Amino acid sequence: MDDNNLIKENLIIDSDMASFSTDVIEASKEVPIIVDFWAEWCAPCKQLGPILESTTKAYNGKIRLVKIDADKNENLMQQLKIQSLPTVFAFFNGQPVDGFSGAMPENEVKNFIKKIISSSGGDKEEQINIMIKEAESKFAKEEFEEALQKFSILLSEDATNSKIIAGYGKCLLKLNREQELDELIDGLEESILTEAPIESLLAFKKLTQNSKNAGKPEDFSELVKNDPKNNSARFKLSEALLAKDKKEEAISHLLEIVKNDRTWENDKARKKIIELLNALGEEDPITAPTRLKLSSILFA
Repeated sequence: MDDNNLIKENLIIDSDMASFSTDVIEASKEVPIIVDFWAEWCAPCKQLGPILESTTKAYNGKIRLVKIDADKNENLMQQLKIQSLPTVFAFFNGQPVDGFSGAMPENEVKNFIKKIISSSGGDKEEQINIMIKEAESKFAKEEFEEALQKFSILLSEDATNSKIIAGYGKCLLKLNREQELDELIDGLEESILTEAPIESLLAFKKLTQNSKNAGKPEDFSELVKNDPKNNSARFKLSEALLAKDKKEEAISHLLEIVKNDRTWENDKARKKIIELLNALGEEDPITAPTRLKLSSILFA
C-alpha cells in the first residue's frame, strides 16, 4: 500500500487542534490511535517519525497514526501539558491509554504499539492462534482433559472456528464422550461440514470407532513375523496398533501391504492410509512423509 492510499484510508494523517476531536478522540473508538507530536527543527522527531509510520503500515489498519506539528498547535500542546518533543500518546475509546517522550529504539517502539493493539483487542486473531497451538500441544502430549479445557475456552471466544471445533471434538473422542461429540456435530451448520478441520474430525471419529474392537497387537504380531506376506494379519496388526495410538507403526505395516500387493482386498490398505491421513489432517508431521512414501510405492 503506497502513501497515497494510506492517507486516503486515514491510516496516517496530519491533524491539528481543530480536527483533534474527530481525528483522535472519535476515531479511537474504532481502532487505537497513535498521536505523534513533532516539529521540523526536532532531530529526534525525524528519527522517530519514520519508525512510527513503517510500524503503522505493517499493522495494515489495526492502528492509525496522527501526526501533529507542535509549532502550529501550541494551544493543544499546552492543554495536553506536553513539554518536550517528540511526545507520543496512544488513544483508545476516546481516552489516552499510554505514551512516551523522546526518541526510542525501533524495537521498543514496535513493542509499545504491539502492546496497545493487544490491550485493545486488535490482535485477537493472533492471540487465538497462539491458544490453538497450546491446546494442540496438550492434545499431542495426550493431556486430553487439559486440551479440552483450552479448546472450551477458545469456543467461547470463537464458536465458528472449524479448527477449534475439530480440536474440541477430538478431545471428546479421546475422553470417550461420544454422545457430546454427536451433539456437537449435529449442531453444526451444513456449510462448515466441508471445511478441512471438520472433515478431519469426522474421519477421526470413524477411525476411532473402527479401532475399538481391533484386538491387541500381540494377537497378530507373531503371525506377521512367521509369514510377512500374510496381509490379513498385518492389516489387523495395523488396526490394533492404531487402537493403541501407535500411528507410525500402523502406517508402516499398511505401507508394507501396499508394497506386497497394491490391489489387496480392493485397495483396502491404501484406503486405510488415506482415511488415517484425513483424520490426522495436513498439519500433522506424519502426513506429508507418509504421502510421499505411498506415492513412491504406487509409482515405483
